[in-house]
Amino acid sequence: MTNERKYSYMKGMRRNLNVNEIASLGSNVKPVIQNENCSVLMLNDTTGEGVMTIYRVMPGVMICFSDMHMEQCVSEFELKNDKKVFCIDHCREGRIEMEVKPGVFSIMQENELRLDNRENHKGTTYYPLKHYHGVSIFMEVAEVQKALDEMFHGFSVFIEELRSQYCAEEKPYVIRGDKELESILSEFYQKNMAHPELAKVKEYYLLKVVELLLYLNTITIEDRKEVRPYYYKTQMEKIKGIHAKITGNLQTRFTMEELSAMYEIPLTTMKKCFKDVYGDSIYSYQKRYRMNLAANMLLQDKAKEIQEIAFCLGYENPGKFSSAFRSVMGLSPAEYRFRKETYDGK
Repeated sequence: MTNERKYSYMKGMRRNLNVNEIASLGSNVKPVIQNENCSVLMLNDTTGEGVMTIYRVMPGVMICFSDMHMEQCVSEFELKNDKKVFCIDHCREGRIEMEVKPGVFSIMQENELRLDNRENHKGTTYYPLKHYHGVSIFMEVAEVQKALDEMFHGFSVFIEELRSQYCAEEKPYVIRGDKELESILSEFYQKNMAHPELAKVKEYYLLKVVELLLYLNTITIEDRKEVRPYYYKTQMEKIKGIHAKITGNLQTRFTMEELSAMYEIPLTTMKKCFKDVYGDSIYSYQKRYRMNLAANMLLQDKAKEIQEIAFCLGYENPGKFSSAFRSVMGLSPAEYRFRKETYDGK
């Protein structure tokens, strides 16, 4: 890159993706680190907290790492122009539920990549498991193309064509990760964890963005596409109501038919939607939820008998409770309590 082009590139870096200029991120966001290359933002509300680390990599490109331990995040993020946007999201851990249009929701699972042409994040994003770790890459198409053409004396990937291919349908395009994609993306996360605030990583991320664009330009679109249903607001409200019911009434065992009738949702739809949102079947989710609570109770209240804990969690038979606990935790309740106490030196 010539000195003239390097100056133009760096000038564009400072001019284009200033978080203060392009976005209002909401009243629950507090900047921790903020400079021309990187911003680290803390988010918190009554449901938990999260961290967003944002890098301005090159003209038109912003990379945002999200580490969320909360139920939802209300954002006012919105680009203040009409430029075309190409967005790439990757979910490394957890689940993320986004309103893709009014009253319609899309769910992204672990190890999935989503591509769409959204122009903002405005609205509420939900994290059904209260845990989400992922990365989003925002590109202003014209700015990115211009910068890459200057850097490489003509870039082989035409981003507008890529955007048109992946965003031709109204629904976001979702693909499952393969070894090559996981290799590219794992290095994004490793570098962010090693140097979360250093300006020098922007050149590294620039190369990784280029590598990702080249990868997307070579795969066969239809061979990799995952069919992901949309869920409507009324369906999501019912599924979350079911979740609240089964986690808030641990001594009561509801059948699938009872829950389906109670929330007026078809049995098949209920099972599929619940698994898509929470990552497990209703039965398995209930079991894991109970056993995780049991593990906490075993350690926090050492005077409480195992039979009493079993009864609190809806098990009248201590033997069945012990079997269920072992199937989730790998140890019997007594072994779990003993090993934890021994490990902690108590």
